[in-house]
Amino acid sequence: MRLARYGLAALVLAAGACNQNQPDEQSSPGSAPPPYEEEYGDTGDALELPPVDASLLGAPNELFTAIEPSEVGVFGAPTVMDALDPLLGPEMTEGASVHLTVREEGDSAVADIVRAGLADDSVTAGHVRIDFRREPDGWYPTNAYRRQQCARGAQPGEWTTGLCP
Repeated sequence: MRLARYGLAALVLAAGACNQNQPDEQSSPGSAPPPYEEEYGDTGDALELPPVDASLLGAPNELFTAIEPSEVGVFGAPTVMDALDPLLGPEMTEGASVHLTVREEGDSAVADIVRAGLADDSVTAGHVRIDFRREPDGWYPTNAYRRQQCARGAQPGEWTTGLCP
């Protein structure tokens, strides 16, 4: 069941990376706690993931396409990292570079995941942003956003919400 969930999340992320982009509001630098970075290896144990580039973290939500968090397999969970598991498990990271930054402030958190080396040769990278709120029984996604970086076309290397040629 977990493998099927990872496969579905990978398919949705790769497909969505071709035609979606979303912005996110940023808290002022230094006001949020340091990011939580984590990667899962082949054995499922936690490894450190590199952080998302600061210039990408500052992108407003208006530069993304709004999606439902369930479209990328993210649902409520006891921790933000548990909720992000479908996007970070071993099946999702093999052969791709994955960067993760989670900014938590009080009862809200914002997770940015950037993946490069996707199976789609028209897409250089995909960027997913998910907003969370803390409830008494865990963390719940409230908004999600997606955009991609095209490998070719009129402006290769630019982040877009449109389809990559």
